[in-house]
Amino acid sequence: MRVLVIGAGFVGSAAATRLAELGHEVTVTATSEEKVARLKEQYGRAVVLRGSDAGQVAEAVGGQDVVVVTAGPSAQGSMTPEGRARTYRDVLVTTAENVVAACGPATRVVALSSLSVYGDAANHLDEITEESPVTASSDPSPSNFLAMEQTYAGLGERATVLRCGDIYGPGDPPIAEKVAMAHKFLGGSVPFSGEALLYRLHVDDAAAAVVHAVEAATSGTFNLTHPQVPPTNARLFDTLSNAQGLPPLEYRDEIASPARPISVARLAAAGFTARSSYDADLDALIG
Repeated sequence: MRVLVIGAGFVGSAAATRLAELGHEVTVTATSEEKVARLKEQYGRAVVLRGSDAGQVAEAVGGQDVVVVTAGPSAQGSMTPEGRARTYRDVLVTTAENVVAACGPATRVVALSSLSVYGDAANHLDEITEESPVTASSDPSPSNFLAMEQTYAGLGERATVLRCGDIYGPGDPPIAEKVAMAHKFLGGSVPFSGEALLYRLHVDDAAAAVVHAVEAATSGTFNLTHPQVPPTNARLFDTLSNAQGLPPLEYRDEIASPARPISVARLAAAGFTARSSYDADLDALIG
């Protein structure tokens, strides 16, 4: 199949590599000529593309069988409501609108979303499934992820949306280092909820799930994380703070997240289970 991967970053590069190894004709995108030049050495086909540029998207999407959208907002721009307001709509919603407008009648889309779409709206349930209530928060993170999902839903059965936890992998700082950085650079204050469960997703699982969605021609919305229940943000982060002689973090609750277990039964029934994401050592750390 001809597959276009929009956003050859952390997940996009890993997914593109696996798809190419499986024999698919893969084209990757980046936002600068410099990045594209490097990508061409690896993949052969690479183009400059900003998802907010309708013309570039239309040219790249034309003739593709599947479009994989892994582009997402940068972490640096996500720490304040103002930063999220500046970037989330263009990166998520405008890209989705341009991709859907450019798709042919048989083109399929696989896109990454976020578990933050649930906010705290389903915390009264024993378990959160894809049918659970989603947040009505006006914060630019969940509101734009939801708007993005609704845009892709216009493709009907030709769209797969994977709702992910926090993605990490090689080159990503360890959690203890991130906690120390939050104290040093953010004044010990973070935008999320302390009571939220810390669902993380290893890049290997994220890429494998994308490849599975492409090859199995799945459709619909799926929760993508590990099946084990993780600790809360506060329980883990404050343990790590204490171990470094630092005070507990302040949790601003700007981006509410699920505090109840996330069901991955739908994705398991479709043939995929995340196997690299759960870190038993973190559970052992907090006892």
